[in-house]
Amino acid sequence: MYLGKVVEIGARHDIYDSPSHPYTQALLSAVPIEEPSQRGKRKRIVLEGDVPSPANPPSGCRFRTRCWKAQPICAEEEPALIDRGQGHPSALPLRRDREAARRRRPAGERLTETGRLPV
Repeated sequence: MYLGKVVEIGARHDIYDSPSHPYTQALLSAVPIEEPSQRGKRKRIVLEGDVPSPANPPSGCRFRTRCWKAQPICAEEEPALIDRGQGHPSALPLRRDREAARRRRPAGERLTETGRLPV
């Protein structure tokens, strides 16, 4: 949850093994590692900038002002919390999902408005 909005939800193993939202990735990168031999092997994501005011959150995605993956669409619309193919619901911009799906799908197939391939 970031500034009162859920950005990703799922089973523990889904979130820990493959976090898809940049805020979740940053949070998990800060978790201390118990095993001394594994310390220092994970890349720490350090967020830049100040946390926006919860009383006056930014437009679109509330995390966009600190997100290293932010795109113009992130300021335009608040992403819906849905599963876009990663196995659990995450609030990611639809355009990024469409581009990723375009690279994975066979030529000639189109996405629906939800970003999913038609059944």
